[in-house]
Amino acid sequence: PAAPTAGSTSAGQSSSASGGWSTGKASAYSLGDFGVDSYTANGSILTDSSMGVAVPAEWAYLLGSTVEIAYGDIVVTAVVNDTGGFLRYGRALDLQPGVWKAFGFSTVNDWGVRTVSWRIVG
Repeated sequence: PAAPTAGSTSAGQSSSASGGWSTGKASAYSLGDFGVDSYTANGSILTDSSMGVAVPAEWAYLLGSTVEIAYGDIVVTAVVNDTGGFLRYGRALDLQPGVWKAFGFSTVNDWGVRTVSWRIVG
């Protein structure tokens, strides 16, 4: 299925649903943020190639869900395996290294905070 186009670097959050897709802000995190042997909320080990995402702690019921994330013309499938306290900053997702690298970024700082489209698929 075709994903909506998303790709902005401005801060803040807006949400809209179209064909099951929502649009919102996504930040990124990596091992450097926590040190070695970092674990996610579901007990997975965070690695340099982890294909997971964190959702706001208020959305912990989504743990274990599969999510599609679209940025530009790329759609990545990841697992919701972590939570965080970033909803208050207007962000819907926090991407692990394998996800932001799949979008073509080489560092957390290169990604920053960007607008993505996302939907829960399982």
